[in-house]
Amino acid sequence: METVHTDTLEFRAMACAARVVVVGGTPAHLAFARTAVEHLEQCWSRFLPNSDIARINAAGGCPISVDPSTIRLITAMVQGWARTDGAFDPTLLAPLVGLGYAASWDNPAHVTSLAAGTSLRTRPTDIEIDGNRCIVRAPSGIGLDAGGIGKGLAADLVVEQLLAAGAEGALVSIGGDLRVGGRAPQAGGWTIDVVNPIDDALAEARLTLTTGGVATSGTVRRAWVRANGSAAHHLLDPATAQPVSVHAADAVIEATVVAGTGAWAEVFTKAVLVRGAETGLPWLDSLGLACRARFADHTELTNDAWDAFVAEGLAQPVHQADEVTA
Repeated sequence: METVHTDTLEFRAMACAARVVVVGGTPAHLAFARTAVEHLEQCWSRFLPNSDIARINAAGGCPISVDPSTIRLITAMVQGWARTDGAFDPTLLAPLVGLGYAASWDNPAHVTSLAAGTSLRTRPTDIEIDGNRCIVRAPSGIGLDAGGIGKGLAADLVVEQLLAAGAEGALVSIGGDLRVGGRAPQAGGWTIDVVNPIDDALAEARLTLTTGGVATSGTVRRAWVRANGSAAHHLLDPATAQPVSVHAADAVIEATVVAGTGAWAEVFTKAVLVRGAETGLPWLDSLGLACRARFADHTELTNDAWDAFVAEGLAQPVHQADEVTA
C-alpha cells in the first residue's frame, strides 16, 4: 500500500480544540492554516471589540468596511436563516448575554459588550451586503454572533485555501465542526468518529467522507447555572429567545449533521435542535443530508441518509468530532 505523507497540528482557537491534517503538504501548510484560523477569529469573535462582528453590532446602522471573509460569513448567516425558516438565527446575542453567556469560555477577561438598544432578535435579511466593496450595513440594534457557523465556515475556508496552496488533501476541525477535502490519508476516504457528548473516550459512530463537512451541536458542554440558580445553555429557540428544552424525554440534546460544507452542517444541526427530531430528520432526508439526534433519555435516532456514511468498526480514527460547538 502506498505511503501517504501526512502532517498534523493541534492548537486552541475560537475557544475550542482545533486540529489540522494536511496530506501531501509540508509543515508550512500547517503554519499557514493556524494563522488563517487565528485571523478569522480576530475578524469574527464577538468577544473582541475590534472584530468585524463587534464593530457591525456597535455601528448603529452605519456601513462598516470588513474583511472579505466577513462577507462570506454574513452571507452564510443570511442564507442559513432563510433556508431554515429562522430555526437557525445568528441574531440572538442579546438574550444569550442576558442569560449569562457574556464572557469567553476560554478567557473570562474577554467579555461581550452589547451596544445600547441591542434587540432580542433582528431579521438577518435586513442586513445590506456589498461584496464588491466589502461593506456591511446592519440594522441598528442588531446582535450578531458568529458562534458555530463561524467555526464551520472557518474550517471550510481554510481547507479551500490549503488545497489552493498545493496540499493534496486537508481536514480542518474547530470544536467538532469540520471540513475535509482532497486526498485522504488512507483509501476509502476520511474517517471521523462521533463521540459521546460527556465521555470523549467513547466513540459511538464512525463516518467515512470523501469530501464535505460534519458538525455536532449540543446542550451539554456550553451550560452553566445562572445567578438565580436556574440552569441555562447556549442553544436558544428563536421563537422564545430561551434555551431549547432539555427536560422532555424526546428533547434533542445533541445533533450531528453531514453536509456539503461545515457551515451548512452547522446550520442544520441548529434546525434539528430547535424543531426536534420528528420534524427535523425527515426534512434533512428530503434534502439528502445525514443526521443523528441524541435525546434527553440518552437514546438516539438517525435518518435514512445517515447510513450511507457509517463505516464499519471503531478503530483509531483520523479525527474525533469530540467537542460541541459554541
